[in-house]
Formats: sequence, structure tokens, C-alpha cells
Amino acid sequence: MNLFDLDDKVTAAAVAAAGTVIATLIQLHVTRRKEVSERARGVPATKKSRRGPVIAVTLLLIGAAVGGFAFSQYLVRQSDLESAALRGQLQTQLAQISATAARLERAALSDHGPNGHTADDRRGAEGVAATTTVGPCRARAIVAPDATPACEEQEAQRVTLCASVPSLAVVTAMVMYARPEDSPQPWSESRVTPGQDVGRARFADKAFERAESDQTKQVCTGFTSWDGEHGYSARLVVKYVIAPAASEVSNAQLVPTSGVAQ
Repeated sequence: MNLFDLDDKVTAAAVAAAGTVIATLIQLHVTRRKEVSERARGVPATKKSRRGPVIAVTLLLIGAAVGGFAFSQYLVRQSDLESAALRGQLQTQLAQISATAARLERAALSDHGPNGHTADDRRGAEGVAATTTVGPCRARAIVAPDATPACEEQEAQRVTLCASVPSLAVVTAMVMYARPEDSPQPWSESRVTPGQDVGRARFADKAFERAESDQTKQVCTGFTSWDGEHGYSARLVVKYVIAPAASEVSNAQLVPTSGVAQ
């Protein structure tokens, strides 16, 4: 802050005080010289000459009071300006902090979703899918060269579909789809249940889990096809939530339930 950056009232008071003090000092000096001159001439002191220093001292005190008032007003003004500047800085910093917090909140919402879950949780809520295609089986014996090869169920093609989920995931639904490889039927119309025959193919009755890494595990089920003429496409969609404790994962059971086709 500039030392001379004063408002009009403080400046006027300071000027008045300075003028009063200077005038008083001049008057004291004149009175003193006059008194010394009169004493040198042997002139007796009069009431008027004795009142001169008193008046001068009174004026000096008034000037000092006015000057003190002006200085105090200056200090108050300086303190107010410094407080206003500090408040402005604090408001600016608070605005910056609020803007940063808002950006972080938006980033957190984009990463965690509206329910506070991570990206993996959102993916789990939407479903983690695994898809495979099984070709026609090869029969061990063919009755005639032109005959369609027929496979027994013991000769079926067997595959395992696995979807990777976090280690703490608790499976809430397993949705299964199967259709002939060359079928134009959409997945949404190809839903099946565990153990249900789809032509000459079906999913296993039960699913199972197995460890994949420290952070993930696999949710798996089997798919079997004994069709010697057509291949089959199979799809497994696993939905899950993240358990708050590992004990909840150990108590979870894989129970295929209804879900939305992905």
C-alpha cells in the first residue's frame, strides 16, 4: 500500500495538524525572541506577554491532537484496505478451490458412475460377456457317403466359456445365449437356460468359478454341441457387484437368473 494513499478527510486533518504545529512553533519562536529582547531592555513582563506562550502551547497541543487523529485514521484506513485485500485473496482462493472440487467431482462421477462404483463395477452392472463358436462335430462312423454325419452325445464338441471379473465380485446373474452359427437371429431372441437343448447343443447345468490372478477370477460354464451339420455360437453374460468384504464373496452362490440381453 502507498504511504500517501490517503482519503480526503485524513489528508485534510493531517494538513491542518501540520499547519497548526508549524504556526505554533513560529509563534513560540517569535514570543521567545520578543521576551528576551524585552528582558534585555528591562521592560517588566505583562499579562499579554505571559499569555503568549500559553496560547502557543495550547495551539501546539491542538495541532498534536489533530495530527494524532489524522495518523490514527490513516492506520485504520490502512488496516481496512489490508483486510479488504486479504478478503479478496481468500475469496479468490475459495473460488479456485470450489472450481477444482467441482472438476474433481465430475471426474469422479465419470470414473465411478452415479452410484459411486468404479469403472469395473459399471462394466459388471452392464455385464461381462464371453462368446465362442463351436464347429460341427465329427462322427466316428458314417453309414453312407452322401449321408449327413450324425454324432452321438458322447462324441460332442465341448468348450468352456469364461468371463473375467474382479476377485471381490459377487455374481448376480448369468445370462446364456445359443444359436446356429449361420443363424440371422439376434442374441436377444437366442436366450436359453442352463441344461436347455438348442437343437443339438446346450449349456451345462451348473457354472463354476476359478482364480485367474490376484485381482481377477473367472466365472465359467460349459457348452456342448453334437450337431454334425451345423456349428453353434454361444454367449455367456455375467453380471456382478463388488462385495464390501471378502467373506461375502465366499458366501455367494452362482444362481443364473433373468437379465437383459447385451
